[in-house]
Amino acid sequence: MSFYQLIEGHGRVEVPVIQRDYAQGRPDQHIVRDDFLKALHDALCLPDDDPALPLDLDFVYGSVVNGSFQPLDGQQRLTTLYLLHWYLAWVDGYGEDFRGRLIAAGRSRFGYEVRPGSRDFLNALACYAPDIAPADCPHLGAMITDEPWYFRSWQFDPTIRSALVMLDRIHEVFRHTSGLYARLIYEPAPAITFQLLDLEQFDLSDDLYIKMNARGKPLTPFETFKARFERHLENQFEGTLPDVCGETPISDFFSHRMDTRWSDFFWPFRDRRTATFDDAVMNLLRVVIMVTRAPATDGTATDLADLRSSARPSSYTWFHERSWLDREMVVALITLLERWNAGSEAFRSYLPDKRHLDEQTLFQEIITRPTGLTFQQIAQLAGYVQYLVHARGEIDTAAFGAWMRVVSNLVTNTDYNRPEDLRRSLAGLRDLAPWMDEITRHLAGPEGDVRGFFRDQVAEERIKAHLIELGDGWPERIERAEHHPYFRGQIGFLLHFCGFDLDDPDAEIARLDAAAARDLCDSFEHYLSCAVQMFDDLVMDPPGSGRRWERALLAIGDFLLFIGRNYTLLVPAQDEAWSWKRLLRNAAAGGSEGQVLKDLWERLGEAAAFEANLADVIASASDIDPWRAAILTTPAVYNYGLYRMLRFSDEGRVYLLRKSQMNGKHAELFTYCLYEDLKNAPEPLSLTVDYYESSSTDDEPGLSLSRRFSREDVTFYLCLGDVPDAYELYLGEPREPGRKLRPVLEDEGFEKREGWWTKLVGRDEMKDAVLSLDRALAQQA
Repeated sequence: MSFYQLIEGHGRVEVPVIQRDYAQGRPDQHIVRDDFLKALHDALCLPDDDPALPLDLDFVYGSVVNGSFQPLDGQQRLTTLYLLHWYLAWVDGYGEDFRGRLIAAGRSRFGYEVRPGSRDFLNALACYAPDIAPADCPHLGAMITDEPWYFRSWQFDPTIRSALVMLDRIHEVFRHTSGLYARLIYEPAPAITFQLLDLEQFDLSDDLYIKMNARGKPLTPFETFKARFERHLENQFEGTLPDVCGETPISDFFSHRMDTRWSDFFWPFRDRRTATFDDAVMNLLRVVIMVTRAPATDGTATDLADLRSSARPSSYTWFHERSWLDREMVVALITLLERWNAGSEAFRSYLPDKRHLDEQTLFQEIITRPTGLTFQQIAQLAGYVQYLVHARGEIDTAAFGAWMRVVSNLVTNTDYNRPEDLRRSLAGLRDLAPWMDEITRHLAGPEGDVRGFFRDQVAEERIKAHLIELGDGWPERIERAEHHPYFRGQIGFLLHFCGFDLDDPDAEIARLDAAAARDLCDSFEHYLSCAVQMFDDLVMDPPGSGRRWERALLAIGDFLLFIGRNYTLLVPAQDEAWSWKRLLRNAAAGGSEGQVLKDLWERLGEAAAFEANLADVIASASDIDPWRAAILTTPAVYNYGLYRMLRFSDEGRVYLLRKSQMNGKHAELFTYCLYEDLKNAPEPLSLTVDYYESSSTDDEPGLSLSRRFSREDVTFYLCLGDVPDAYELYLGEPREPGRKLRPVLEDEGFEKREGWWTKLVGRDEMKDAVLSLDRALAQQA
């Protein structure tokens, strides 16, 4: 029967005291709420004679007590139907009809006895006739709570709070509809029905159903998904079956596997607190959907952005509405689960090692934080899934490893800033699908170009593929170079230094025969030896052996990278724009910074002599830029800022930045180097030397020099002034110096400039000026 037929047949429906509050409006019930309202909306919008009707809401249990029907199971559905009747009557202008049907003796014929407030609210709502149109009401719940009949104390009643939330959601779903109230109460062919089970007719006691209702647990999102997904599979694969299922209908195959083998597979990864693995399965579904989107389809980038957002929880309704539960996704999901639990171990891995992808670690991230996966991880997983799905029979681990090496190199060394970048890479991987088992040969061939990835990396991969095909020790050399953790598969700088032309890989592949490649082996080995030692030192011993490499490189030339308005001395981090990794990428493209690095390596001999060679390079540096010379003699500069940023002004001034902007703390290079020099002098000064930074372009940073002189404290400052290329050493207060101090200042060359006792000194004169002042003050103190 329909809701209205239940009311007519029993006169009144009353939720008894023993029942719980209305729950479908609770915040944590949004999936249940949205799914239910969508089903109601879709049913009411179908034609009367549609074979899918009526929408069956299953059983409602209850019995008649004191002349009212009291539901023991079904109260949630009935309450939502009541609210929907009230709302649609308002939308379609049938408020009087609703009140005639649902009000008797001044009170609602559907009520709650759980709390007096719930009962009074439903009575008041039944009589309420809003005086504005639904289209003019932005928030229905807020409008109701603003009515004079709404008591503020009702805000603490959980049933009323849930009802208001449900009304707001009904308003969002049904506000633009019309004619649905008449459809809702149409008795000859009702659109929405349920099965009524009167307990008295079956001689069953209320106690039994009270206990059943109290002990029941709500379905988890995955249990809901599983039930609806199995029905979906029946239609999705009607007439055809994926190979992985054999002859078993896919819905039966999925259901049986999920209840047996796959449950055993997920059990070790369960939530220890709840002893369930539902979240793990739903998270896996979400990620499999990500990597199986058709890259050429409009909206794929939007799909990827939505799936990576944590704002929307995973649910069948969302996946189904977006048409994400397609054949490709289903086949990938089943294939992965079948392969991962095919062995005796908890998780079967297929790659020969973890160099290019740690399968189990990535799986753990998938099932625990799917929206936290990076673009690179998703692209790598797409290549991984693509191979496992397309492979037939046992996996060729060597071919799979070669494929994932290329995928990893391309993905890791491509910059991703938005979903569209990821979509292009997914399209490039799809293009390579026919050649996954012989990817090296394909890349080395005339049709080996790949779209969707960093172009320089594609060129590098093609030339390396050709060298691997040539053999003659090149596979091992390339493997050793790529295996270094800092390079992460990007070794174009080594190839460029050896003379390989990365700008035109087709021409280079045609030019390079075995003999030509053999002539380059020694150069490659030398540069590789230098690169391995240098980046081992930079990463593992930055202040020691790593610093020697940095200073030696600066002695050779200017290798700083331009970042925004700054230059950087580079940091070991791999993913920052101010990292050594970017210098290596520029070197592969023929950048001038790379030539400085090559020049340094060409001055080095055997690995055992690197330390001595570097010391010679540093010691022999001459005729170099003053700023380079200052840094070369002051290694503390490398520790000054977080990003090792320098700002060169139009006037030729050089500043060290704590972070990346001049409105943050910064120091002037030459005064800071002098500060470090004086601080570490073998014989301490009588002056106390400090450095004051600036956080403004209006104030210059510099040295402060203070001491006690003639029974008073005096302080001098040293910083850049207004005169080009000159520094100002000045007394810290614009006053006449004391009787003993004035002759010292005059003897040291100080003079009054705009009220301040000041001495102008050149950059190379600063240290001598400070030392001379220190001696003079000490002698006259």
